[in-house]
Amino acid sequence: MLTERQQDTYDFIRRFIKEQGRSPLLSEVAQGIGLSSQGSVHNYIQALVNQGLVDRLVGKTRGLRLVEKNTDGSEAVSVTLPVMGKIAAGRLIEAVHDESEIDLGGMFAGKGRFVLKVNGDSMIDKAIMSGDYVVIQSQQTARHGDIVVALVDGYDATLKTLLLNDDETVTLMPANVNYEPVTLPAKRIAIQGIVVGQLRTYP
Repeated sequence: MLTERQQDTYDFIRRFIKEQGRSPLLSEVAQGIGLSSQGSVHNYIQALVNQGLVDRLVGKTRGLRLVEKNTDGSEAVSVTLPVMGKIAAGRLIEAVHDESEIDLGGMFAGKGRFVLKVNGDSMIDKAIMSGDYVVIQSQQTARHGDIVVALVDGYDATLKTLLLNDDETVTLMPANVNYEPVTLPAKRIAIQGIVVGQLRTYP
Protein backbone atom coordinates (compact mmCIF):
# COMPACT_ATOMS: atom_id res chain seq x y z
CA MET A 1 0.00 0.00 0.00
CA LEU A 2 1.26 3.47 -0.88
CA THR A 3 0.62 6.64 1.04
CA GLU A 4 -1.09 9.46 -0.85
CA ARG A 5 2.21 11.29 -1.39
CA GLN A 6 3.99 8.11 -2.50
CA GLN A 7 1.19 7.46 -5.00
CA ASP A 8 1.44 11.05 -6.26
CA THR A 9 5.18 10.54 -6.74
CA TYR A 10 4.71 7.27 -8.59
CA ASP A 11 1.96 8.69 -10.83
CA PHE A 12 4.12 11.72 -11.68
CA ILE A 13 7.13 9.55 -12.59
CA ARG A 14 5.00 7.33 -14.83
CA ARG A 15 3.39 10.33 -16.53
CA PHE A 16 6.73 12.13 -17.00
CA ILE A 17 8.39 9.09 -18.59
CA LYS A 18 5.41 8.53 -20.88
CA GLU A 19 5.28 12.15 -22.03
CA GLN A 20 9.00 13.01 -22.10
CA GLY A 21 10.55 9.65 -22.97
CA ARG A 22 13.05 9.97 -20.10
CA SER A 23 13.02 9.77 -16.32
CA PRO A 24 12.64 12.95 -14.25
CA LEU A 25 15.23 14.62 -12.07
CA LEU A 26 14.59 14.77 -8.33
CA SER A 27 13.92 18.51 -8.64
CA GLU A 28 11.38 17.87 -11.41
CA VAL A 29 9.56 15.32 -9.25
CA ALA A 30 9.48 17.79 -6.36
CA GLN A 31 8.07 20.52 -8.59
CA GLY A 32 5.63 18.12 -10.22
CA ILE A 33 4.03 17.09 -6.94
CA GLY A 34 4.21 20.57 -5.40
CA LEU A 35 6.98 20.11 -2.84
CA SER A 36 9.96 22.32 -2.08
CA SER A 37 11.87 19.65 -0.14
CA GLN A 38 13.85 17.27 -2.34
CA GLY A 39 14.65 15.28 0.81
CA SER A 40 11.00 14.34 1.18
CA VAL A 41 10.85 13.36 -2.48
CA HIS A 42 13.95 11.20 -1.98
CA ASN A 43 12.12 9.37 0.83
CA TYR A 44 9.03 8.83 -1.31
CA ILE A 45 11.12 7.44 -4.16
CA GLN A 46 13.01 5.16 -1.78
CA ALA A 47 9.66 3.81 -0.60
CA LEU A 48 8.75 3.05 -4.22
CA VAL A 49 12.10 1.29 -4.66
CA ASN A 50 11.48 -0.75 -1.50
CA GLN A 51 8.10 -1.83 -2.84
CA GLY A 52 9.60 -2.91 -6.16
CA LEU A 53 7.82 -0.27 -8.24
CA VAL A 54 10.87 1.78 -9.21
CA ASP A 55 14.57 1.07 -9.76
CA ARG A 56 17.47 3.49 -9.43
CA LEU A 57 20.24 3.14 -12.02
CA VAL A 58 23.51 3.92 -10.28
CA GLY A 59 25.59 6.68 -11.85
CA LYS A 60 22.76 8.03 -14.00
CA THR A 61 21.53 11.61 -13.60
CA ARG A 62 18.12 10.49 -14.80
CA GLY A 63 18.36 7.07 -13.25
CA LEU A 64 14.77 6.25 -12.29
CA ARG A 65 13.26 3.26 -14.06
CA LEU A 66 9.75 1.91 -13.70
CA VAL A 67 9.55 -1.77 -12.79
CA GLU A 68 6.73 -3.24 -14.84
CA LYS A 69 5.15 -6.54 -13.86
CA ASN A 70 3.94 -9.35 -16.10
CA THR A 71 0.57 -10.94 -15.46
CA ASP A 72 2.26 -13.75 -13.49
CA GLY A 73 3.89 -11.21 -11.17
CA SER A 74 7.38 -11.52 -12.62
CA GLU A 75 9.34 -8.42 -13.57
CA ALA A 76 8.84 -7.33 -17.16
CA VAL A 77 11.85 -6.36 -19.23
CA SER A 78 12.20 -2.62 -19.73
CA VAL A 79 13.91 -1.67 -22.98
CA THR A 80 15.79 1.63 -23.11
CA LEU A 81 17.93 3.12 -25.85
CA PRO A 82 20.31 6.07 -25.46
CA VAL A 83 19.41 9.38 -27.10
CA MET A 84 22.73 10.43 -28.61
CA GLY A 85 21.69 13.80 -29.98
CA LYS A 86 19.79 15.54 -32.76
CA ILE A 87 20.18 15.01 -36.49
CA ALA A 88 19.12 17.28 -39.34
CA ALA A 89 16.25 16.17 -41.54
CA GLY A 90 15.90 19.61 -43.16
CA ARG A 91 18.60 22.26 -42.98
CA LEU A 92 22.01 21.17 -41.78
CA ILE A 93 22.47 21.68 -38.04
CA GLU A 94 25.18 20.78 -35.62
CA ALA A 95 24.74 17.34 -34.03
CA VAL A 96 24.12 17.98 -30.33
CA HIS A 97 25.21 15.31 -27.88
CA ASP A 98 22.64 14.16 -25.35
CA GLU A 99 23.04 11.69 -22.51
CA SER A 100 19.38 10.88 -21.87
CA GLU A 101 17.63 7.63 -22.67
CA ILE A 102 14.35 6.67 -24.29
CA ASP A 103 12.33 4.10 -22.36
CA LEU A 104 10.50 2.25 -25.13
CA GLY A 105 8.30 0.49 -22.63
CA GLY A 106 7.32 3.78 -21.05
CA MET A 107 6.54 5.29 -24.46
CA PHE A 108 4.48 2.47 -25.91
CA ALA A 109 3.34 0.14 -23.16
CA GLY A 110 0.20 0.77 -21.17
CA LYS A 111 -3.05 -0.70 -20.01
CA GLY A 112 -5.28 -1.70 -22.91
CA ARG A 113 -2.60 -1.30 -25.58
CA PHE A 114 -1.78 -3.75 -28.33
CA VAL A 115 0.14 -3.83 -31.61
CA LEU A 116 -1.07 -4.48 -35.16
CA LYS A 117 1.07 -5.06 -38.23
CA VAL A 118 -0.03 -2.89 -41.15
CA ASN A 119 -0.86 -4.70 -44.39
CA GLY A 120 -1.47 -2.31 -47.28
CA ASP A 121 -0.62 1.21 -48.40
CA SER A 122 -3.83 3.18 -47.85
CA MET A 123 -2.22 5.33 -45.10
CA ILE A 124 1.15 6.11 -46.69
CA ASP A 125 0.56 9.89 -46.74
CA LYS A 126 0.34 9.68 -42.94
CA ALA A 127 3.75 7.94 -43.08
CA ILE A 128 2.20 4.58 -42.13
CA MET A 129 3.67 2.01 -44.50
CA SER A 130 2.85 -1.60 -45.18
CA GLY A 131 4.88 -3.71 -42.77
CA ASP A 132 4.91 -1.05 -40.03
CA TYR A 133 3.62 -1.84 -36.56
CA VAL A 134 1.09 0.52 -35.01
CA VAL A 135 0.47 0.74 -31.28
CA ILE A 136 -3.24 0.86 -30.52
CA GLN A 137 -4.98 2.12 -27.41
CA SER A 138 -8.04 -0.06 -27.05
CA GLN A 139 -11.17 2.10 -26.71
CA GLN A 140 -14.61 2.36 -28.23
CA THR A 141 -14.70 6.11 -28.84
CA ALA A 142 -12.57 8.44 -30.94
CA ARG A 143 -12.39 12.10 -31.88
CA HIS A 144 -12.66 13.69 -35.29
CA GLY A 145 -9.31 13.27 -37.01
CA ASP A 146 -8.04 10.32 -34.95
CA ILE A 147 -6.44 7.43 -36.80
CA VAL A 148 -8.53 4.48 -35.73
CA VAL A 149 -9.01 0.78 -36.04
CA ALA A 150 -12.61 0.58 -37.22
CA LEU A 151 -14.79 -2.49 -37.55
CA VAL A 152 -17.37 -2.18 -40.35
CA ASP A 153 -20.59 -4.18 -39.94
CA GLY A 154 -18.94 -6.23 -37.23
CA TYR A 155 -16.65 -7.94 -39.70
CA ASP A 156 -14.21 -5.88 -41.80
CA ALA A 157 -11.45 -4.13 -39.84
CA THR A 158 -9.54 -1.22 -41.32
CA LEU A 159 -7.03 1.47 -40.30
CA LYS A 160 -8.21 4.92 -41.38
CA THR A 161 -8.61 8.53 -40.24
CA LEU A 162 -12.03 9.02 -38.65
CA LEU A 163 -14.11 12.00 -39.78
CA LEU A 164 -17.31 12.70 -37.85
CA ASN A 165 -20.01 14.21 -40.05
CA ASP A 166 -23.05 16.29 -39.05
CA ASP A 167 -25.62 13.87 -40.53
CA GLU A 168 -24.97 10.87 -38.22
CA THR A 169 -22.51 9.37 -40.66
CA VAL A 170 -18.77 8.89 -40.40
CA THR A 171 -16.13 8.90 -43.10
CA LEU A 172 -13.18 6.53 -43.05
CA MET A 173 -10.55 8.60 -44.82
CA PRO A 174 -7.51 6.95 -46.42
CA ALA A 175 -4.20 8.78 -46.79
CA ASN A 176 -3.49 7.70 -50.35
CA VAL A 177 -5.00 9.25 -53.49
CA ASN A 178 -5.44 5.78 -54.97
CA TYR A 179 -8.11 4.94 -52.38
CA GLU A 180 -11.59 6.42 -52.01
CA PRO A 181 -13.06 7.62 -48.71
CA VAL A 182 -15.89 5.49 -47.36
CA THR A 183 -18.87 7.21 -45.73
CA LEU A 184 -21.28 5.06 -43.73
CA PRO A 185 -23.96 5.45 -41.06
CA ALA A 186 -22.24 5.78 -37.71
CA LYS A 187 -24.12 2.75 -36.35
CA ARG A 188 -22.30 0.51 -38.84
CA ILE A 189 -18.89 1.47 -37.44
CA ALA A 190 -17.43 0.12 -34.21
CA ILE A 191 -14.24 1.76 -33.00
CA GLN A 192 -11.73 -0.78 -31.71
CA GLY A 193 -8.98 1.67 -30.76
CA ILE A 194 -6.86 4.64 -31.80
CA VAL A 195 -3.26 4.81 -32.98
CA VAL A 196 -0.93 6.13 -30.28
CA GLY A 197 2.43 5.04 -31.68
CA GLN A 198 4.26 3.48 -34.59
CA LEU A 199 7.24 1.18 -35.01
CA ARG A 200 9.32 0.45 -38.08
CA THR A 201 12.44 -1.65 -38.54
CA TYR A 202 14.88 -1.65 -41.40
CA PRO A 203 16.84 -4.67 -42.71
